[in-house]
Amino acid sequence: MVNIKTSTLLITGSAHGLVHLLMLALPYITAKLLEVTAVPPGQEGLVVLLLNTPSYFIFGLGAIPAGILTDRFAPTRVITLGLSLTVASGIALFFLWPLGIGAIALLFILYSFGAGLYHPAGTTWVSNVFPENRGKALGRHGIGGSIGQAASPIISATILSTPAWPLIFPFLATAGLIVSFICVRFHTERLHPEDEAPSASASKSGLFSAMSVVVFGLMSVTLISRGMFYRASVTALPIYLNRELQALLILAGLLGTLIYVGGAIGQEVGGRLTDRVGWQIVLIYSCILSSISLLLLSLPYSPNVLNDMRLISAIMLFGFSYFAAQAASNTMVALLATPQNRGTVFGYSFFARFGLGAFGIIIVSSYQLIYGTWVTGFLALAFLTLLAAACIPFIKPRDKSK
Repeated sequence: MVNIKTSTLLITGSAHGLVHLLMLALPYITAKLLEVTAVPPGQEGLVVLLLNTPSYFIFGLGAIPAGILTDRFAPTRVITLGLSLTVASGIALFFLWPLGIGAIALLFILYSFGAGLYHPAGTTWVSNVFPENRGKALGRHGIGGSIGQAASPIISATILSTPAWPLIFPFLATAGLIVSFICVRFHTERLHPEDEAPSASASKSGLFSAMSVVVFGLMSVTLISRGMFYRASVTALPIYLNRELQALLILAGLLGTLIYVGGAIGQEVGGRLTDRVGWQIVLIYSCILSSISLLLLSLPYSPNVLNDMRLISAIMLFGFSYFAAQAASNTMVALLATPQNRGTVFGYSFFARFGLGAFGIIIVSSYQLIYGTWVTGFLALAFLTLLAAACIPFIKPRDKSK
C-alpha cells in the first residue's frame, strides 16, 4: 500500500521542481533574446520589463483561481491543468518565437499562468497531509523546488549557448508533459487524509477566520516585500553577469545555480528550525541575512579573486537565506488559515509573493535605466528585506486553529 506522506512529498516535490525549472528559464531565455535581437545599448531594461514583469505577475495571479479550485477539487487536477497550459504554450513558443518580442511576451504570459496554478494546490496538499512536523515537510517539499531551480540555470544556459537554442522550448514542454502524466496517475483520495478533507463549513471558511484585517495587511506586506526582492534579484542577476560583467551565458547559468545549491541547504535547515524555534524567528533572521547578501551584491565589481569570492558568497548566501525562510513563510500562512480555506489563503499568499512580487523587476530595471548599472537596484532591494523583517513580530493568528 502506498504510504500517504511519502507519496505526497514525491509527487508534489517533483511537480514543484518542474514548475520552478520552467519559470527560472525565462530570465536566461531573455538574456539570449537580447543577444539575437537588435536592442539599443542601455535599453536592455525595457526588454526585461516587457518579457518578465507581466509573465511573473500572471504567474502569481494564477494562484488566486488555483487556490479556489483547490478547495473544491482534487489538487492533482489543478496541477495537471496548469502544467497542460504550460506545455501547450512551450510548444507554441518553439514555432512562433521568430515573430518577435510581442508574440513571445504573450506566450510567456500563458506559459506563466499555467505554471502559476501549482503552488496553492501543492502547498495545501502538503500542509493538510502533515498537520504535525509541517515545517519539516514543507521544507522537504521546498527542496524539490530548489532542485528544479538549481537545474534550470545550467540546463537553460547550456541549451541556449548552442546554435539550436530554440530547442529550449520543446525541452521544457516535454518535462511538463512527463510530470503531468505522473500526476494524473494518482488520485488525491488515496493521499488526502479524511479528517483534512475540504468542508463547506461557513464558520471556518472565511478569509479572516483565523486572522484580523491588520494581521492580513502585515502578512501581505511581508509576502510582497519578499516576493519583490527575490523576483527582481533572480531576474536581474543573469543579465547583470552576462551584459555588465561580460560573463559567458553558460557561466552566468553556473553562478545562478549557486543560488539554489544554497537554497536546497536552506530549505532543510529552515524547515527543521521552524518546527524547533518557531516560524517567526526563522523568518526574521532569514530576511536579515538576505539583506546582507544584497548589500554584498551591490558593491562595485572589478575582476580579481577577492571580488569573485565575494560575488560567489553573496549569491550562495542569498539562496540560503531566502529559501531557509520558505517553510517558515508557508507555516505562517497555514496557521493563518483553516483546512477548509487553506487553498484560498495559499492562493492569495502566492499571488502576493509571485504576482505582486513581480513588480520588484520594475525597481531593479528602473535603477539600471537611470544609473546604467544593475548594482544600484540590488541596494534598493536590500531595504525591502528589512521592511519584511519589521512586520513579522506583529503577525499572529487569531486562534490556534489549524
